[in-house]
This record gives sequence, structure tokens and C-alpha cells, in this order.
Amino acid sequence: MTRIAVSSNSLVDYSPDRWRLIKVEDPQTPKLVLEAKRGAPLRFDAYFAASRDLPESGEILAADLGQVVLGWSSESESWQLGLTLSPEISLARSSRWFEIFRFTHPDPALHEEKAARLGRALAAALGIPFASTEAGIKAEPESEPIPLVDLPLHLGMWRLQPADENSAGNGDLRLLREPRWLRGRLRQIAWYGLWTAVYLWVSIATLTNELGLPIAGTLIPNPAWLPYLGLVVAALLVLAIARQVLIILREPDALVIQPWERSVGAWRGNKQLWKVNAGRVQSVYASEVVKKRGRRPTIFHGEINLHLLDGSFLPLLIDREKLVDALLPGSDPAAEKKRPEGVLALEPAEAATALQAAAIHIALSLGELPVWYDRRLR
Repeated sequence: MTRIAVSSNSLVDYSPDRWRLIKVEDPQTPKLVLEAKRGAPLRFDAYFAASRDLPESGEILAADLGQVVLGWSSESESWQLGLTLSPEISLARSSRWFEIFRFTHPDPALHEEKAARLGRALAAALGIPFASTEAGIKAEPESEPIPLVDLPLHLGMWRLQPADENSAGNGDLRLLREPRWLRGRLRQIAWYGLWTAVYLWVSIATLTNELGLPIAGTLIPNPAWLPYLGLVVAALLVLAIARQVLIILREPDALVIQPWERSVGAWRGNKQLWKVNAGRVQSVYASEVVKKRGRRPTIFHGEINLHLLDGSFLPLLIDREKLVDALLPGSDPAAEKKRPEGVLALEPAEAATALQAAAIHIALSLGELPVWYDRRLR
């Protein structure tokens, strides 16, 4: 049995077929936190499960484990050892990786060999692969470039494109709302304004002049109420106009994704409405409501949301425009039609619509976040 201290109050002991993480806050009563044994599920205590959002049962089957991952975190300046999980458990906890422990030291090289030794021992005990990385490099090396759909991408009322020439060097992406969205809102305001004027004119003219009111064919008991009803309708139309104005003022017309900063910011003109860093984000969700029947898919509703660490969702775009024949060039209509309803992991090579491809671009720009595709049939 080999024993290695991983912090001031915890240690790991391991053998060829067993690996244990132990808390030693009280030397007299050491506490087993996590145990991996060959041929048995991975087991852990209640606090470890709650702090990592793992199953309350306190165990994970070997078949639901992916690989042991050792990587360098520049934010905490430490080596982090963790495990990846199967898509089923990842979906339940909205994250495919969890940390087991970390080594923090002024000289990272002093702990790299020790962390790698513990990672290989854990992988051997569980019978799964081990992946490590040098400081600042992702744990899963890229053998080939990830296949991405070329930009720009047209997403109904939105368009995803690279940043302009002045900022193209840093790889920024921009989600721009199409100008026709604003024109549509202004037309609605003009239409409401026209009917507001009509109702006001007719109601005021009726009250200030001796006009004959209908005595039959109305649904109200007293025809004298008609002018006042017209004023009420005009007031409701004014509220509808005010609502449209507020939507125009509050809704962003551009979202800027900055890979170098790993952040998303929403802008209305030159004013930033909000900003979120990728450190607060678990994954990216692409959601579509698709026509159930038809040779080629028709999308009735599309969304891209960020799933935050606190479990809430932050909408990036919501598009209610009906898109007929929404498949990207080269996509297989038969394969897309067979895609099941529900939430599934979305890989770059599987993106079949502009919305799905845009979610992939955004997730990669934010640090290769997981992407989930939420497909609903109508």
C-alpha cells in the first residue's frame, strides 16, 4: 500500500486494485471520502456527493465512468484530478466532469509527477483510461481540427458572424439581430398608433357631438357606453405601444462572444446590458421545435441558452420565426428526421441546422463547453 498526502488534512492510499481518498482532520478518526476498487462501483460519502452534485446513492457504476483527467488550472494555479462521466449522468447533473482533489503549490512541477502517479493509479483501479496534460493545455489533445460550419450563419431573426475587421484578430464572434426585427416592431407601433387615433377621434366626436348611437345589434346593455368603451380600447392600445417601445429599448441587438476573455456580453447600441464569464457556465443548450411530418424539417421555434452553474438558464437568442427547409447544405434529411425527441449531446459533426452549428461555435469560443440539443416535435 502506497500513501501520498494531497493536502494538510487529506491523503490517498492505493494499491494495484484499490484507491482511497481519506480525510484526516482528526488523526484519531480518519474518514473515508472516496473509494475505487477493481470490479466494484466508485463509492463516496454524502458530503462528497452533495458538493459535486453526484448521485445521492453514493456510488457510480464503472460503466458510467469515462476517464481520469489530470489538468492544470490557471485560475487556481493548481493541478486538478477528476473524472468524466457518461452522457446519462452528465445530463442529470449538467456537467460531464467533476473534481476529486487538487494540488496547489508555488512550483507546479513539484506536484505534477505526484498528481500523475495518483491519476494513473486511480485509472488502473477503475479500469478506465487516464489523460493528462501540460500546464495550460486541454486534457484531451486535438488529433484533428474540429469540423465547423462556416460563418456567417443565418438564424431567422439573428445572424452569427465573425467580428469586424477592427477586432477580427482576437477571434470574437457576434450575434446580430436582423434589422427587420426592429422594422417589424416599428410597423406594429405605427399600426397601434393608427387605431388609437381612430378610437380617440370616434369616441371624442361621439361625446362632443349629438350623434345617433345604435339602439340594437350591440353586445352591451347601454349604447351610451360605446364612446367610453372606445376610450378604454384606445388606452389599451397606448399600453401596447409602450410595451413595444420597452422591448426595443431593453432587448439587445448584438451579443459579443470573446474567446480570449471567455465571456458573452449583450449590447444595445453602445450600451452593455449584461455580461457573463464562461466560468459561470456549465454548458450550451440548442433547442428547436420541429415539425413532426414532412420530407425536410421545418422549425417553428429556436433558442440558444447558457446553462449556468447555479442551475438557471440565460437566453442568448429566442427566434420564433418559422424556418422551412432549415437543414444546412450537405445534411441528410432522413438522418435528421430519425433523430429522437428529447435532450441529447450534440457533437460538431452532428450539427444539421444553423442554430445547432451556432451553438457549437459559441461553446467552442467559451472554452469547449458541452453542447446539448433539446429537440421537441410538433
